[in-house]
Amino acid sequence: MPRSDSIHARHVRLPVLDEIPEGSLDHSSGTELNKEAAALQVRKKRLVYRSKQRGWLEVDLLLGTWAAENVPSLDAEGLDQFEDFVNMETIDIYNILTLRADVPIEMKRDEPGGSVVERIQDWVKKSPLGKAEPEIYKK
Repeated sequence: MPRSDSIHARHVRLPVLDEIPEGSLDHSSGTELNKEAAALQVRKKRLVYRSKQRGWLEVDLLLGTWAAENVPSLDAEGLDQFEDFVNMETIDIYNILTLRADVPIEMKRDEPGGSVVERIQDWVKKSPLGKAEPEIYKK
């Protein structure tokens, strides 16, 4: 493997928990985190960061705000659903958030409250960030 390939591979892989400095982990509860809880915390922080740094202001605001408010309380299945959504192309996320496209079939759930993506859509409909007043622009 050429040196450039090994540098690139090291750059794009996610760090393992043992490589993350202790000071970067949250100890606000006053208790020592076990490895599993720390890994879950790191995953949630990554998802919030990725939600805020999509590159489109509209998606950054809508998805990032929802993630900051809701990702910390998601369970493992909810995190998996949200991560699948975040892994989509930004234009597809934008179209789903703004109701220009329906939630993909594989992301829909029959559970109460719907899937994470459907809950995000509901939040966007009610959020002042997701509302525009076309009458203002007609003037």
